[in-house]
Amino acid sequence: MKTSTPESVGVPSASISAFLRDLHESRFNMHSVLVLRHGKLITEAYREPYDQDRKHRVFSISKTFTALAAGLLIDEGKLSLDDKVVDFFPEYCPHPVHPLLAAATIYDMLTMQDPHERTTHGMGIKANWLESWFLTPPDHPPGTIFQYNTTSTNLVAAIVERITGMKMIDYMYPKLLTPIGFSDGCYCGETPDGDSFAGSAVMCTPRDVAKLTLFVMNDGLWEGKQLISKDFVIKLRSKLVDNNIMGIPVEGMFGYGFFTWVLRHGGFAFFGIHGQFGIGFPDKGLIVVSTGNTTDNYNTEGDVLLSQFAGRVFRHLLPALSDNPLPEDTSAQHELSSMLALPHMLVPGSASSPKAADIAGRTYKIHPNKSGWEAVRFEFSNGPSGQTGQLHYTNRRGDKIIEFGMGHAIPFAFPEEQGNASAAVNGCDTYVNGGWIDDRTLGIYVYNITAGYMHLNAVFEGDTVTILIKPQDGYRNDYGGYMYGKF
Repeated sequence: MKTSTPESVGVPSASISAFLRDLHESRFNMHSVLVLRHGKLITEAYREPYDQDRKHRVFSISKTFTALAAGLLIDEGKLSLDDKVVDFFPEYCPHPVHPLLAAATIYDMLTMQDPHERTTHGMGIKANWLESWFLTPPDHPPGTIFQYNTTSTNLVAAIVERITGMKMIDYMYPKLLTPIGFSDGCYCGETPDGDSFAGSAVMCTPRDVAKLTLFVMNDGLWEGKQLISKDFVIKLRSKLVDNNIMGIPVEGMFGYGFFTWVLRHGGFAFFGIHGQFGIGFPDKGLIVVSTGNTTDNYNTEGDVLLSQFAGRVFRHLLPALSDNPLPEDTSAQHELSSMLALPHMLVPGSASSPKAADIAGRTYKIHPNKSGWEAVRFEFSNGPSGQTGQLHYTNRRGDKIIEFGMGHAIPFAFPEEQGNASAAVNGCDTYVNGGWIDDRTLGIYVYNITAGYMHLNAVFEGDTVTILIKPQDGYRNDYGGYMYGKF
């Protein structure tokens, strides 16, 4: 990617520093933050071990990939916005098919105007994820009301794959991703049924997201070539449906295009939960990209995150933009460069507590529990990299250890595979940190680099420990819930 100093494209370095500082002080656990202006990369910040080459799950940014794949097929004449969804899945259609299902079109799916009130897979229907859409009774006509629905995206991706005979990302590579300079090896994770989980599981680099955002901001034009029709790409990032009725906080209520959010100030957003963003402002030439994990900040999760993150872009970056180059500010540039190694988001608390000496080495016999843990023991020590801890636990598979830094994060390979997970989850790098949230509560954060997150709190009172484990995004969901025991 072309690079330049912020000032050379009319952005004060100090405004970017203020943006990064605000994110950290507000406990946005960012893994990467990239800022571009007029197609040039002016800031690129990463949190160890993430870097420009490491792929990251982008969650619902995956939906925009799916919309663009549909746009490619439409340009080829192999798909139409008016095509009926049911025509592509005869094996799933009940007989007779409900007329509201029969009426649903590709356009309805791309704009989240599904005839169901929510995502249908995982909602108690005993069927594969795609078939759940056909077996769940619809409750309103399609094409009428916005309702966020990830099953819609998976259906569109499945249609792309049925037409092309290829995995969606493989189909996109020669037609779009390679021409715009995507990294090699991007892929989309699969559902339990083997279909592309195109609503949430694309793996790519932050630079890839930046290039995709720039491509959409330029109306589908790349180096003089129109890779997807201008009309389709403009619709993708424009308000095609009103979503105000859903009550989504502030920045999520200005409309929706083709699997893409519309923002104020002429902006648009690819938005994935936990801090994945590709935000573009065509009139300003500004792009902001991020990846992250905001699960430990409950004031910024879900739909609220879109408002919180975009609001900081509006506060620090948009007002500071100049139409002309600015004088180089070497002092501000030096300060900005010192912030490009993003800090780990640690357990909010202390690296030490008097309680540590009381509990160290004690074995707690655990009552029967959902996670199947039978005993736990905690150890603490000082090493060359600082204070560390160990959580020893026993389950039916034997004795296991989770190591964690106290007040800092350390790399660690999780001690056992997840029984219900794909190979993409098992064996992946993990970073773990711990801290004393108060004198009796030890918190441990387990961050898997690609798959998800697990938080554990242990509260010590007398001879009893009470533990709560909260898995996120399917990572370690074989654990979870409460347990307690005594030494």
